[in-house]
Amino acid sequence: MTVLGVVVPKRTLILTRILDKAKVLDLNIILKMKTPLLFKTVESILEVLQRPEHKSPVVQELLSIYEDAKEKKEKFDAPGEAKQHPLIIFEGLDGSGKSTTVKLFAKQINAIKWQTPPESISHLRNLLDDDINLRTAFYSLGNYIAALEVQLLLRTSPVVMDRYWHSTASFAIAQAVHDYKGEYEMPAKGNEIYNFPEDLFKPDLVMLLNVTEQIRIQRLSRRTSFTTQELLLKNSDEFRNNVILAYRNMSNPGVVFINANSKPKDVIDNCLVHVNPLLEKN
Repeated sequence: MTVLGVVVPKRTLILTRILDKAKVLDLNIILKMKTPLLFKTVESILEVLQRPEHKSPVVQELLSIYEDAKEKKEKFDAPGEAKQHPLIIFEGLDGSGKSTTVKLFAKQINAIKWQTPPESISHLRNLLDDDINLRTAFYSLGNYIAALEVQLLLRTSPVVMDRYWHSTASFAIAQAVHDYKGEYEMPAKGNEIYNFPEDLFKPDLVMLLNVTEQIRIQRLSRRTSFTTQELLLKNSDEFRNNVILAYRNMSNPGVVFINANSKPKDVIDNCLVHVNPLLEKN
């Protein structure tokens, strides 16, 4: 086909038309998707879990654990008493060395190691994997349950946590762009979609362990099973780059990128540069 005197392949024209129609994926769009990929309030998560079609012993147990965590936190909340120590989050793609670093770093600074989803609900994870709505709600509510649990711990010790809301949101945003390919594009830095939820306990520092893809794949070489999303990370450069881009665009708090290509000791030393000022305040 000829356009303004230039012969343009038909495939290029089709792709151009698709890209011309692509909208920026903003907060209102992702929140209104038929299958919720991102939640910004605990109320919206509970609304999904409490729908009649989702009523089951597993969901009821999940909701009970959340209510118990909330009740325990309220019970031990003393007037005027607040956390005394920092909450430090480690993020990273599978194969970044995150789990090992979290364990070693918590020991290094005499902190309590925590994770999302927290151990209190980890036994329910596989039971909700078949329903994408329940799976997404499970991981999202896990952030709130972990937040309730660590607030009690922070009175006596720093807490180092393996993942939090930033990973939930980064993967959700990249997944939405992938699932609606050509319809939506990644939002730019500063878009409200990257803002931390107002009703979720805020960490003092979020660090992402960043490694080259070659090192990441090498570290995963012994793994025999992968989730659908892990395979997507491996096979799609666009999806993987969008996850990292979303991490970079997070705000309030933002994410500090740590070069994790080196030995664990060097990685920990790099992390301490950012953490020591927080520890010195206490």
